[in-house]
Amino acid sequence: MEICIIQGITLQVSSIPLVTVDLLIVLLYLTIFLWLTLKWKVVALPGLPSWSAPALLLLKFIAGLAITWIYTHIYKDRSQADIFKLFDDSRFMHEAIYKHPADFFRMLTGLDDGYYYDRYYLKMNNWYRPYELDNSVYYDTRTLIRMNAFVRLFSFGIYPVHVLVWSFLSLTGLSLLYKAFYRYLSDTPVLLAGAIFLLPSVLCWSSGVLKEGIVFLFMGILIYSLNQWFVKGFKWIYPVLVIASFFGFFLLKIYILLALIPGIIAFLICRLTQFKRVILCFSSVILLIGVAALNIQHVFPSVNFMEILSGKQQAILRLAWYVNSGSVVEVSPLEPNITSFLLHWPEALSNTTLRPFLWEATNGLQWLAAIENLFIGICIILSIVFFKRQANNEQLAVLMFCVSFTIILFSIMGLTTPVLGSLVRYRMPALPFLFAAMLLITDTRRMSKFFNRNRNGK
Repeated sequence: MEICIIQGITLQVSSIPLVTVDLLIVLLYLTIFLWLTLKWKVVALPGLPSWSAPALLLLKFIAGLAITWIYTHIYKDRSQADIFKLFDDSRFMHEAIYKHPADFFRMLTGLDDGYYYDRYYLKMNNWYRPYELDNSVYYDTRTLIRMNAFVRLFSFGIYPVHVLVWSFLSLTGLSLLYKAFYRYLSDTPVLLAGAIFLLPSVLCWSSGVLKEGIVFLFMGILIYSLNQWFVKGFKWIYPVLVIASFFGFFLLKIYILLALIPGIIAFLICRLTQFKRVILCFSSVILLIGVAALNIQHVFPSVNFMEILSGKQQAILRLAWYVNSGSVVEVSPLEPNITSFLLHWPEALSNTTLRPFLWEATNGLQWLAAIENLFIGICIILSIVFFKRQANNEQLAVLMFCVSFTIILFSIMGLTTPVLGSLVRYRMPALPFLFAAMLLITDTRRMSKFFNRNRNGK
């Protein structure tokens, strides 16, 4: 008779190895989630077979396990692997539930106060991070530690269950994005699904136990809710979901919300004006918000976006030094003034869009990113060669929204992240929007006829 202990729960298992118990639990949860994706209308994908969502979940789960394998057998320093370190830290918070459950729920909800709780936090490696610029700044890593601690309540600390949960949450967000874009790209559902779900970096990084998968969840909720609100009219659930997504972005990655807001405001104005002068509307809104953001310190001295961004660059450089990163780009320090931002912007945008190049790749993950960048470049060229005008001004507004978000996020990431390994991940939330934009301007029928004619030698 063997005794198996899973996160404080003692099980008597007759001659069954612990790994078998873990596998049975993973398979049980996998079955439940596959059934849920098959039945839940939220993740149903119009224009695609009913089995598409379960198949995508299974694919994402496999991709998450593949990333887990890479960071287990190739990059073996678990303490520096983002997919593990917040999961590992969550153990100390979760363990409190067995002896001090009140402590656990206070830490989980963020209602803990005073130094009493440092007896838990000081055991963690990422609750207090030595390379941060300002210890008063909210750490988005803490949200992920809390989430992992919550999932441990039913995962029994089995890591693949966490991978499955993250895969499901990111699939939900991506499915909502797909539905929002489907209204404008219903003639190319397969290509749209590829643009949303199957880009290598999106498939892999959104399936790992990382912030990006949760970011896609909030992004899908926000975009789908606003789209439904604009198209079908007001329902009380839409502002509730929008506020919830805003709160989620605040906890995780506020800069993604800031990159979305100019496009959202411009799209709303376009809709109120019956989509007249779309390009002028978007250009004016983005220019005004950009000027305001770069000069807000003159009105509110405590808020200086240029200092925040330059400080973020320095924090990331310190992190790269702290973990001995091998993909740091040689850049001049970003100074908190408009001249420095304008001088650095072209290089920042090109770095985010095209790097690492094929000749810069030195390992498997960098090769994957470099090949994806090559694919992005080819797709941009094809969308220009087979360009088509938008059928109506509403589609043009959707195109401008995608382009504005992509450029703003790429610019922020390029200016603040001179580490190619991190840059590939941080730019990822914009990739579905970039490819949706390319689909909107590409005459896919003419492109298909061209390639079929050349393939047949005619």
